[in-house]
Amino acid sequence: MVVLSGGAATTLRRLAATAYPDEGCGVLVGTVEDGSVSVVEVTSGRNLVGDRSRDRYELDPAAIVLAERRARGAGLDVVGFWHSHPDHPARPSPLDSERAWPDYAYLIVAVAAGVAVDLRAYSLPDSGGELTERGLRIDAAAPAA
Repeated sequence: MVVLSGGAATTLRRLAATAYPDEGCGVLVGTVEDGSVSVVEVTSGRNLVGDRSRDRYELDPAAIVLAERRARGAGLDVVGFWHSHPDHPARPSPLDSERAWPDYAYLIVAVAAGVAVDLRAYSLPDSGGELTERGLRIDAAAPAA
């Protein structure tokens, strides 16, 4: 299960909509306990793909390093990554699965005409293969970090 704080969910939708019509991307910060991922902060990072940024992303590694440092300072961890799918469903592409790492949550936001319309969570099984959908719950009472 992936639990997203209400504040983090609001931030994520805003960042995904702001990146439209390109794919936005970033880091998820929170905790992992008993297999459940709690996301309390969502950051954005630069999409390094220039020529196909409407249907591809590559998160700038500097964004991961910065998020890791900030998370560690707050007693949190990098627990996953997010990206948006402009005018496409919030389902992973084969390329999304190829580039995914086990032990992290992946959130995909579908953005239609500049509005975030769907949000889904995925993870990569330890054996590899394709990203599989996980349960997602938004905890409206939990603030962002």
